[in-house]
Amino acid sequence: MVDTARRERLLSRMREEGYDALICRLPEHVVYLTNYWPHHGFSVALITREGYVGLLVPEIEQDYTDPAWAEVIPFGWGLLKDADLYVSYREHLSRWRDRLGLHRSIIGVERSAEVVAPTYRHAEPVVPAAPWHELLREVFPNAVLKGADDLLARSRAVKTPYEIERLRLANEVAALGLARLKEWAVPGRTEAEVGAAIEAEIRARGAGYRGARLVRASAEVSAGPEGSYKGYLLVPSTPRVIQEGDLVMVELATVVDGYWSDLTRVVVAGEPSPRQREIYALVQRAQQAAIQAMRPGVPAEAVDAAARKVIEEAGYGAYFIHITGHGVGYRYHEFIPFLAPGVQTPLEAGMVCTVEPGVYIPGFGGIRIEDNVAVTTEGPQVLSTADRTL
Repeated sequence: MVDTARRERLLSRMREEGYDALICRLPEHVVYLTNYWPHHGFSVALITREGYVGLLVPEIEQDYTDPAWAEVIPFGWGLLKDADLYVSYREHLSRWRDRLGLHRSIIGVERSAEVVAPTYRHAEPVVPAAPWHELLREVFPNAVLKGADDLLARSRAVKTPYEIERLRLANEVAALGLARLKEWAVPGRTEAEVGAAIEAEIRARGAGYRGARLVRASAEVSAGPEGSYKGYLLVPSTPRVIQEGDLVMVELATVVDGYWSDLTRVVVAGEPSPRQREIYALVQRAQQAAIQAMRPGVPAEAVDAAARKVIEEAGYGAYFIHITGHGVGYRYHEFIPFLAPGVQTPLEAGMVCTVEPGVYIPGFGGIRIEDNVAVTTEGPQVLSTADRTL
């Protein structure tokens, strides 16, 4: 089923801002246009203001595409029989130009992305750079090549019901990896072992879960008074051995077919102390206050203020040292909206944000609870299903 609401939203913005077509290579935009998450990063998606969508894809990846979303055009890549990649690009881009009448068009391209989502083969990210932009100038010498990064970011910031269900699925897959967290986060294990166990569970059980095909996860675990305190910086897992009574924080990114979730959970290795319970309950209250503030028309800063007020009134305001949340969807961290002081961007129905207040106390450690929440006209919808008990 093609997400026509998503497509019409983008087409409407393209027409309003004068774009005749968009040509995209970044994986997150290929997913956005075609619902296909590239394996290697050599796919190209094109959409015209009339609604034509085309997808150039290495022939080895063709089985993962959906022809209902785009005209799929496979090309040989990577084998001795195949032409040079840029020879193939030139051939197919020229055909699109001539067939679609794009000679003197205004074409949106990716120009200013410094933070990007990876392909499925995340070990070797592919990012379009100077050779790609030079090729576009050669193939479209009489066209205007105009940066479309902002257009795409604003369009995808508001999710359709279809997209929200895909993000719900990513959260459910993430929960598969967190389900045994308390079993794994025990004295004697290392941070790295716990992180690896979570990732392995997601890879093993996520593929095939409710139709999920391509699944990846990255779990960073930080434990103890020092490790969990540094958790606000999303530090890497270490060989540090977990001790009795340690706070164990898991920062988990999960991606399912190009749709992302971003979760944080904290447990205690052993029986929680009274103070650990106190701070955890405080962070829970702050998170709930922020979630309840998430309604259409509410400024992003008001959501942050709702969480910050709870923590400040408890006397811990100085220890809440980061923003309350950010957008999530086609990337682990999206920039629209930011739930932060001074951000007056109004929330819109369909926006999906992390809500992640935290308290970080030197000598004690850090506690953060992070969930993914959709803004709707009926009130906030929490998409995360993973256990939240300490």
